[in-house]
Amino acid sequence: MAVPRIEEVLSEAERSLTSWGRLALCQIVRAEGSTPGKIGWKLMVRPDATSAGNLGGGAFEGLVRADAAAKLADGSQSEIKRYYFTEKAVRGEPTGMVCGGMAEVFLEVLHAAPLLVVCGGGPVGQALARAAALAGFDLLIADDREDFRRPELFPDGAEIVTVDREYTEDFLSPYARRDLFVAIVSRCWETDTAALGALLRAAPPHLRYVGLMGSRRKIERVRSEVAVRGGDLSRISLRAPIGLPIGGDSPGEIAISILAEMIRDRHQATDDSLRRAEAENRERVVRHA
Repeated sequence: MAVPRIEEVLSEAERSLTSWGRLALCQIVRAEGSTPGKIGWKLMVRPDATSAGNLGGGAFEGLVRADAAAKLADGSQSEIKRYYFTEKAVRGEPTGMVCGGMAEVFLEVLHAAPLLVVCGGGPVGQALARAAALAGFDLLIADDREDFRRPELFPDGAEIVTVDREYTEDFLSPYARRDLFVAIVSRCWETDTAALGALLRAAPPHLRYVGLMGSRRKIERVRSEVAVRGGDLSRISLRAPIGLPIGGDSPGEIAISILAEMIRDRHQATDDSLRRAEAENRERVVRHA
């Protein structure tokens, strides 16, 4: 079996992380005795258990792939795991192989930055993009107006997509598996309605935040129109009016209030996830005690 080229595995990991939002990078960090793979060999595993690279193949690689996919499914943390190339093992994970050696594999769980989708490239959208880039968000900007899609208006690295006024394009599909934060800050209630309808049609599974800018009267108009078009807003938690009530009405102040709300929700969700994982781990310990 050919030694996997590290740059190819890492390049595929970068592409997969952009698409999937999370993956596991598995690397042999210690080996003793006869082993199918060597120190430094890497295997990248996606949440659907597909992979790139190799650790030497066979039952050992299959076990690592399954362990990595399980971590991605249940939100477990990175760890170093020991595998014995024997049919039985006192400690660690037996592979059923008969090489007689042992390998330790670092199962590193990687998460992409959350993706902020800004529907509307006007002054508030521009200010929000600049602030969010400083906070570590990836950026996707959508607008139907050419003048508000110019790259120089937004931070380097921001993805800018063209939509029509009705947001009929399925512009979210390449990012559907990512952790998404969506700010609808377009120029009028009609484009707000269209953007919100597009989001409901896409139904991204990892929607962490969605907010709508505007007065309460405008927000009620958008809600009503979305319902008339068959959209079900009960499927999402809509922040409207968008942002924390910290005062100020300039584009920069509005952007900061929106970003503050997003950051609060982001870290609250992370803390809740960690607490659930810790509780599940305690339950497993009790069951096996």
